Order: sequence, then structure tokens, then C-alpha cells
Amino acid sequence: MMQINERSEAIRRAQRALKALGEHPRSRKKELGHAREHVNACYSHGSGEYVWNAVAQVEAMAERRYGVPSTEEQRQMVEATEDLEEPATAARGRAAEDRAIPSTSAIPDVELAPTASR
Repeated sequence: MMQINERSEAIRRAQRALKALGEHPRSRKKELGHAREHVNACYSHGSGEYVWNAVAQVEAMAERRYGVPSTEEQRQMVEATEDLEEPATAARGRAAEDRAIPSTSAIPDVELAPTASR
């Protein structure tokens, strides 16, 4: 038997995937009906393995519809973000400061002549 909190988590994940699938403009009614059957299985089956399998099926359907990057593409994206170095960021910041508009303190003060009052 599944614990209540585990079943609740499974149902939330399955419903989130079903909602995403339903919001996609190319989803078909037949596909949505099939996904809904998997969500309903989360409510009715006592086996945790069966419920998590149903969740995985709905999530896989949504992933296929939206086009999820392959494992290799995800690994490359992670490596690319790890390659960024902090000194480069600091150098870009200094270069931006060098290009910035000069402050108003660099402009000489101009005194205004008093206007004649009537």
C-alpha cells in the first residue's frame, strides 16, 4: 500500500503533466483521454509501483509532445554553464563602466543670471 503523502505527490505530478499536455496546441483528444486514464489509475490502484508507472507514462507523453532535450544535450548545457568564469564577468562589468555616460560632476557648473523681477 502507498502512503497518503506519496500518493498525493504522484497525483500532483500526473495532473501537472496532464495539464501541460492539455495546454499544448497539437495535443489530440485521444491522446488526452489516454493520459487521463493514467491519472485516474493514480487514484484507483493500491500498488505504489503501478501508480508511479502511471505517473511516468503521463510525464513521458508530455515530454514527447513538448520535445525534451536528450540526455547528451542536457549534459552539454550543464558543462557550458560550468565553463563560465567569474573573472570574465568582472571584466565585462569594468568594460561597461568604461563605456558609461560620464557623471554630471564632470560638467562645469554654470551660474544662472538672476532674472529681473517686476
